[in-house]
Amino acid sequence: MKIAVPALGKNLDAQVSDKPGTASHLIVIDMLSKELQWFEGPGKSGPGTGLQFITMAINEQCDVFLTGWLNPVGGRQLEARGIKVITGMAGRVSQVLEQFERGHAADSAVVPKTSLNTDLLPDAQALANAFRQALTQIGSMLPVIAGVVFLIGLLTTFIPNRILFDFFLGSTLQGIFKGALVGSFFTGNPANSYIIGKQLLDQGIDIGVVIALICSWVTVGIVQFPAESAALGKRFAVARNALCFILSMVIALVMASII
Repeated sequence: MKIAVPALGKNLDAQVSDKPGTASHLIVIDMLSKELQWFEGPGKSGPGTGLQFITMAINEQCDVFLTGWLNPVGGRQLEARGIKVITGMAGRVSQVLEQFERGHAADSAVVPKTSLNTDLLPDAQALANAFRQALTQIGSMLPVIAGVVFLIGLLTTFIPNRILFDFFLGSTLQGIFKGALVGSFFTGNPANSYIIGKQLLDQGIDIGVVIALICSWVTVGIVQFPAESAALGKRFAVARNALCFILSMVIALVMASII
């Protein structure tokens, strides 16, 4: 059985990352031979990094993927290839491997009838891990949001409103197309898109343009296209991004007409 663990180092003493996108290495260990391999990531955190580690685990034909948290899309990619995903892991790599071995042994054992009533009780350790992971994710988001607010402040100070108007100038369809195009290249998380959208609205940019930018911002991923193509196939990546780009403009047109 081969187990993959995204971590902040390349040995068993490294800390398990709270999510694959923040890891620096992927550690793969064969539980039978105890052979350990490690694979270095791209050196920067983000959705593309997590997708690359998922691709590595698939290529190495791992059986289990241990991590602190994993988004549903990544989980489905692994499970579709027969890789079991276990989240809520925290601590050193050696500790989570021991934790997995104990749990795996318990799952393989016959559970007495007298213990069946305890299955519905929450696991205190799992709850503590989930709470810690939630706080970690919130803490990691705050600097990003603060940075976006600071960047928006600089842009609104040094870039005249006229430049924005000139860029998005044209018919409604042209403006929406430009908004979707900008959002496709500057991929980010939803929280940041709301802040940017509010600032654009305050500067008088049309609501349809802002909606197209936000929709493409969170659905189209030009920056992470190579990683998505490697994990899911080039044909799927092209079709998904193209469809999301078109739907972003359709949603913007519909919402602009309603609003």
